[in-house]
Amino acid sequence: MGRVGKFLRLSSRDRELVVSAALSMVRAAIGLRLHGFDRMRQRAQMPLRQSHGWCGPPPRRTVAPPPPERIAWAVRAVGVVTPRGSNCLVRALATQAMLARYGYPSELKIGVRKSEDGRFAAHAWLECAGAVIIGDVELDSYTPMRVTPAAESRA
Repeated sequence: MGRVGKFLRLSSRDRELVVSAALSMVRAAIGLRLHGFDRMRQRAQMPLRQSHGWCGPPPRRTVAPPPPERIAWAVRAVGVVTPRGSNCLVRALATQAMLARYGYPSELKIGVRKSEDGRFAAHAWLECAGAVIIGDVELDSYTPMRVTPAAESRA
């Protein structure tokens, strides 16, 4: 059964989280292509009171929301089977939208470097509560850029 079997063996809460992560990943990938980075970054950061984001409102349960690490786990898990799921920016935006769904603030970071062959390389990661939540890959080799709000970049 492979992936389907693994999915079915998850708890109902984790299955719900994985489905939400898959939807968030697809929306991030399509949204980046159709609307561009600035608009998708704004939508991913929207507080829950303004919008339910890409994933809808959080489930109405009496249990605590999933921790940020579990949300990142779900995004990484579906990244191998969703379109553009290996793209670091898609993963970061999808995770940010899901974190916002549960009321967790986060910060998108983008870094640049010269690769070994002299070509430009960029990487996106997401921080939550001061810790890298997704995209923790060779971060010390990237120089972080300042990601300005869309309103500032047009001024």
